[in-house]
Amino acid sequence: MRGIACAAALAAASFAAVAQPAMEPGAWELQTVMTAQDPEDGSPVKLGETTLKNCLTKEYLARNLYLTPENDEQKMRQRGAKCTVSDVKRGEASASWRMICELADGSRMDMTIRNTVSRHELVSELKQLISREGRDIPIQVVARARFIGACTDDMPRR
Repeated sequence: MRGIACAAALAAASFAAVAQPAMEPGAWELQTVMTAQDPEDGSPVKLGETTLKNCLTKEYLARNLYLTPENDEQKMRQRGAKCTVSDVKRGEASASWRMICELADGSRMDMTIRNTVSRHELVSELKQLISREGRDIPIQVVARARFIGACTDDMPRR
């Protein structure tokens, strides 16, 4: 009988862990690195690197924006792009999808996005091929975020 009670308690604890939000609300530091491929020799060229801190609220994180394509699609629509999303794959703490967008200036973006989250870390990898004026430009963006504790008043809130 005691073994059954222990198994039930373990199952309940496992279910509670799964039911928790994937990421902890609070202060997060995000580092983003963007690279492109040199058209002459194919070597990676760093285009930019940024670091910023945000306060992510429980309500914001409850929307699971990092595990669904809707946020990326909405950002592209705000830029006047028409996008289609395909190949959506979702796991408990990871997701990936492909998004192809036609931009208002006639260029085309073919993107593959893969995000992995845990309670205190987010890794987002974006590979895109931008086709513009007869040229294809491969770009990669890697973003790593880590939980850094309590929010401060100077942090933008989401």
